[in-house]
Amino acid sequence: MGNVVIGRMDKLDEWTTEVPFTKSSEKSPDGNETVLLSLQKFDKGRSGGKDVRLFVPSELVVECKDLSNVSVYFDLELYPFFQRIKEVMKSDEKPRGVLRMRRKVLEEAGDSVMIGDLFVLSALVGEPSEVMMKRTRGEVRPSHVILTVDFGGGTMGHLEYTFASEGERIEFEWSGIKRIIEFDSDEMTPLTPDGLTTLPLSYNLDAILSGAHPADEDLLQSLNKYRSLLNGGGLR
Repeated sequence: MGNVVIGRMDKLDEWTTEVPFTKSSEKSPDGNETVLLSLQKFDKGRSGGKDVRLFVPSELVVECKDLSNVSVYFDLELYPFFQRIKEVMKSDEKPRGVLRMRRKVLEEAGDSVMIGDLFVLSALVGEPSEVMMKRTRGEVRPSHVILTVDFGGGTMGHLEYTFASEGERIEFEWSGIKRIIEFDSDEMTPLTPDGLTTLPLSYNLDAILSGAHPADEDLLQSLNKYRSLLNGGGLR
């Protein structure tokens, strides 16, 4: 069964991608081939099917006509820095502490980036039971959102988002009982001999294919739950 991956071309790290792939909007994958399409070329009526697995970012799952053989991926979960943090934190029996994250994202990301982050973080530190939101007024640019999240079990989260016209950044801090973890993408300025160095806020196709989640009823219910938490906690 072939794969069709819908994604942002500027986020894909081709140099560390090991699975063979092609970029085309005019062909369907043959056999185990993987075809990469940009977000702009995504057909909103498209779905997976008998012979094709479709991989879409979380914000597009609601636009898939049929969810058969559709998998969903979340950008935060795919970044190498987060994969490493997840490995370290999962070595603790039950992480307890305070999680702080600041993200600067593009305006078009909208609430879907926050919903996706809650999904990813819930697997790391626990299911959120309460979310309090503060948001700048709609006409303010860039706009800002602050989420205070109760993840249960003695773990709290403070998540800040800036929605801007350009540029991206992630700051992540975990203050736990056994360890403190910090990451700032702006401090990860790589050397670029021959332009081959991986950028901090990029990921490869291998991570998408191995880390995406089936678009089943459980996932859809989780996303709807986090959307409801955000809508119920909004202060404008």
